[in-house]
Amino acid sequence: MNSTDGLQRPAFRLWPYAVFVLLAVLLLAAASLLLGGDFRRSSAAGTAVLDAGAPWEAVLGDLPESGGRPDPASADWRSLREVQQSPEGQSHTGNFWIRITLPAKEGGWRDPYLQVQRQFNYEVYADGELLGGRYPNGEDRYTHGGFGWKMYRLPADPPPQTLMVRITRFSPGTTIGTSFTLGEGSSLLAEMIRHDVVGFLYVLFFALLGSGSLFFWIRSHRDPSYLSFALLSWAAGLAYLLRLETFQLLPHTALPVYMADLPGITATGAFFLFLHHFAREKGNKLFRLQAYVLFAFSAATVPLIFLMDVQTFRSFYNNGLLVQLAFGAVTSLLFIIRSFRANVDGESAWILTGMFSAVFFTVLHVGGAIITALPLLRSLRTSSAYEYFTQNAAGLGVLLLVASFSMALMTRMARIRREHQAFTESLEVMVKDRTAELQEAYRLLQLTVQERSEAIAALSVMEERNRIAGDIHDVVGHTLTSTLMQIEAARRLIQRQDERGMERLELVGELVRKSLQDIRESVHMMQSASSDYDLERIIPGLLARTESAAGVEVQGSMGQLPPLSMQQKKVLFHTLQEGLTNGIRHGQARRFRYELLYEEGQVLFALWNDGRPHAGEKYGFGLTTMLERVQQVGGTLEVSSPGGSDYLLSIRFPVA
Repeated sequence: MNSTDGLQRPAFRLWPYAVFVLLAVLLLAAASLLLGGDFRRSSAAGTAVLDAGAPWEAVLGDLPESGGRPDPASADWRSLREVQQSPEGQSHTGNFWIRITLPAKEGGWRDPYLQVQRQFNYEVYADGELLGGRYPNGEDRYTHGGFGWKMYRLPADPPPQTLMVRITRFSPGTTIGTSFTLGEGSSLLAEMIRHDVVGFLYVLFFALLGSGSLFFWIRSHRDPSYLSFALLSWAAGLAYLLRLETFQLLPHTALPVYMADLPGITATGAFFLFLHHFAREKGNKLFRLQAYVLFAFSAATVPLIFLMDVQTFRSFYNNGLLVQLAFGAVTSLLFIIRSFRANVDGESAWILTGMFSAVFFTVLHVGGAIITALPLLRSLRTSSAYEYFTQNAAGLGVLLLVASFSMALMTRMARIRREHQAFTESLEVMVKDRTAELQEAYRLLQLTVQERSEAIAALSVMEERNRIAGDIHDVVGHTLTSTLMQIEAARRLIQRQDERGMERLELVGELVRKSLQDIRESVHMMQSASSDYDLERIIPGLLARTESAAGVEVQGSMGQLPPLSMQQKKVLFHTLQEGLTNGIRHGQARRFRYELLYEEGQVLFALWNDGRPHAGEKYGFGLTTMLERVQQVGGTLEVSSPGGSDYLLSIRFPVA
């Protein structure tokens, strides 16, 4: 894959990650020179480092005793450097003695102490008086030989002149390193604190990091990688805490310091467990197995401390740990190299760089003592800067692991920003395309709306024509019906030479003139507002004209009506008009009765006549037009003969 989510992956380059590790090595080397160098305490006021460069003298073997005290006078003392370079000094095992004249201080030593470090089996004498020592087969067997220390109070008045030390070596060599420091108590304490500054920061950093990892483990639905990283951080922090020089000032037994390497083993196992969770590959179950083996080794070491003698335990511990760490370093480095060769992205590359840093610096930490066992590099044992470098290498490796995770997070954020920018640009293009599509759709919609408006207008014209035709039918039809009846009556009277025939003809003329007036009034009513169309005024006029023209009797009642629209009023008026016309023309009715009222939110209108009853005939033009008008106001029309002989026309419609 050369792209991720549609984005082109940048070409992978190894050099930024190599530079990152190289700068870390240089930083640790500089810190070792500044904080752990040979001049660290010799440059401080109130201290004097009695290192291998001081004028020490040495003699191989034991000194004779005189009065229970060692007698240095009869021994063949030579320069320590000369003894160390001699063949017998390089191959010597067992006891040897070293001595030095203690340096004077202007104004004298106030509260003088002698601090002894990194000595495993020794006795210290000041002017022949035994101050103390460390005995691996006695009460001091649990004192750590790598960074354990002991402090001896020196007499201040008079101050001692000569310091002698008997040292027992179980392996060849006569090196002493920077094991002895003479100084005032406050100055030595200040130097301890100064030496532990980086360690303090490591302890605080790892404690916070472990707590943060536990928090993310709780919030991330129990992701095991966070829990393994929390265990790694806490174990590394505990290992650094136990290695602090100032920690040994606290009231406790020497056993926790003696077991200070065990948290480091636990941290290494947690690292392999984290590596297993990161790999997420079936073939990397080996990492989980290595983690469990290291956990088991760390747990088994605790009872063996009490069951084995010091030399047997140290041999078992060193050899067993060396095999496991060597195998783990090889498998993890092979995985990291194989992953790098897979051309990973920047985020994964930073995580792999952090893992490489943790493995690389842990190898430096554990392998420091092994490397100095080589003859060509044995002189490194005398360098406190080298010891500081190896002691702090593992912590720096974990710190670089965290820093690499931070770089991976920054890389992810940069990738997200790039993806967001690309998404924004693509979104802008999509918006432009959709805008163009919407504009085109709007244009087509406008055309459609225009066509629809034209169609609605045409339909409205047609409906208005039908309505006008119905109005004219109602008005003119009613008048013409009455006119035809008068003409027929006049014809019959004239045939009988009855003078009333001429009266009928005059009435016909009156009806024709009235018909013209009705048409004009109908047109005027269609153009009038609803307030001008008063049913209480126009209905009595319609009834009077009908009774006079057709000779019929019309009775009825009209209740209190709510405010009605013009269309609703016209429906009521024309229903009454059409009902009278149909009853006279088709039913030969002579009496009519109507009722108009409002109840339960509806207007009810009923018109009875004594004409021909309804027999289910189809609606003619008048009734069809009437039905359409009633339906337009949401109402219903019904024609029936409830008494069997009467004719009933009724409508109803709702009023909002």
